[in-house]
Amino acid sequence: MNRSKWAFILYSLLLLYSLLLSPAFSQAPSAKSGYLKQPEITESDGTVHIVVNSPRPLVQVLDALMNKYGWAVDYEDPQFTSKLDLKKLEENDKQKGGPPMVSAQMVPAGGRFSVQFPAKDKDEEEKILQLIVDAYNRSDNPGQFALRKSGPDTFAVVASAARDEKGQLSKQEAVFDVPITIPAGKRSVSETLNLICHAIAERKKIDINIGITPRPLLQNTEVQLGGSEAPARDLLLQSFAAIKHRSYWQLLFDPNSKAYWLSVHLVAAKPETTRSARPGGQG
Repeated sequence: MNRSKWAFILYSLLLLYSLLLSPAFSQAPSAKSGYLKQPEITESDGTVHIVVNSPRPLVQVLDALMNKYGWAVDYEDPQFTSKLDLKKLEENDKQKGGPPMVSAQMVPAGGRFSVQFPAKDKDEEEKILQLIVDAYNRSDNPGQFALRKSGPDTFAVVASAARDEKGQLSKQEAVFDVPITIPAGKRSVSETLNLICHAIAERKKIDINIGITPRPLLQNTEVQLGGSEAPARDLLLQSFAAIKHRSYWQLLFDPNSKAYWLSVHLVAAKPETTRSARPGGQG
């Protein structure tokens, strides 16, 4: 079996493990790790409280906000290279009865994170997201992040720094900020994503693989762009606007293969949600 197939198998196991830690699963946390399979969300005295505990706490918070308010927020990992930002997956962290896990598997060393905000601000998405990012950056969890606004009601939480191999906090350029050029033409969104990821990989010297996506939709939707240099993020936003479905992406760094995996998820529209998730998209 070649290296790419092994990498995909490892990614699939990592993805399933992360899903088992997501809000969609409501099982009890491991006695030793304390990881929560579902975030704790309560509201009292006019304040919303969120408590999470996972290798990637910010992802769990964003999942909670999506489930509660219908917010579709993009997320991008930093490159986790320092031992201080990583931990070995312990036996008690593995899902009982789940898939076999690589014994030496490393995951981001995230843990408990809590945040609160006034319930009256629930319609001010940017304000709440900024508050959450600021609170996270003051915590002991790995990585530093910044909030980006890509358009009306379109936000991304992107990596801005992480510890380097010497253990010092070091600034990182967000992967999708890199300027790239892809050939001009009309092609499927799926093919366009592959071209974008390949161009980023060439520029950043790091592998970027396509993970879980709504493949039939991306293959059957065409978009015309390219021909001039532009930030990869802009090309991605244009591509996803073409599918006309609310969506968000997660760009996760795998410290085992030292590669990124890009997954795209669709969001079922809630009755009270009328805004577009992407410029040009339809809610």
